[in-house]
Amino acid sequence: MPTQPKDADLVVSYLTMRRAIGWLGMLLPFALLIGNFGINQLDIPNNSFFIDTACQQDYRADHSFKSSISHYYYSTVGELFTGTLSIVALFLFCYKGHVLRPGEKGLSENLMANLARLFALGVVVFPTASDECINDNMRSFLSSNNTGNIHFAMATLFFVSLAIMSTVNFRRTQKVGIQGTNKEDDFYLICGIAMIVCLLLIVIYSIWIQELNIEWLNRLQPIFCLEAVALIFFGLSWPTKGNIDYYYEPKKLKLMK
Repeated sequence: MPTQPKDADLVVSYLTMRRAIGWLGMLLPFALLIGNFGINQLDIPNNSFFIDTACQQDYRADHSFKSSISHYYYSTVGELFTGTLSIVALFLFCYKGHVLRPGEKGLSENLMANLARLFALGVVVFPTASDECINDNMRSFLSSNNTGNIHFAMATLFFVSLAIMSTVNFRRTQKVGIQGTNKEDDFYLICGIAMIVCLLLIVIYSIWIQELNIEWLNRLQPIFCLEAVALIFFGLSWPTKGNIDYYYEPKKLKLMK
């Protein structure tokens, strides 16, 4: 009969962390949109039960559908945005991915997780730029274009590192030098490619299309939608990888004796 070793709890925690990282990323855009909409509809910022209105003017809520996920930093759910990314960064800090084995080339999963953690923190520390004083600005300052550019670079590198993990690191197998032969590997590849495609479309829209000021397209908030799609594919890949991997455990823990 298979028995659980004394390290079984450590394995469960390791795999649960993978699932948590994925779910947090996947649910973030919807939590921000729904949370901001709900707070605005309930007019909580102007409710004296929650807010000391004697020290401020009336709060004027703007559209709940922001131009990007990062712009929720300035809204009523700014703490949810920064808090979720901070938790993801913390999980990535605790997450010890696979290291390169003898004869294996490329970037290790552990290194990519560390880079993703730094980029996630960079997104939190450097807020996106805001071109004008939006009505529902809950922060005492507006970011400059310089910090906005750093934010954009950090967010891009964060998604790129996650895409590399999905297309390369998650698809490594027991045999060194061979990858993409497990049944889930095609799914990881699709997720990684989808994240890269979303990033490319965001860059194309931001640099060339946005300047055309196409009204119907702007109303769709393409950057937010593409970021949400990228986070969904990121979120789908990590819970899938959160299953017990019999073939490639960094510490070679066995669930069967």
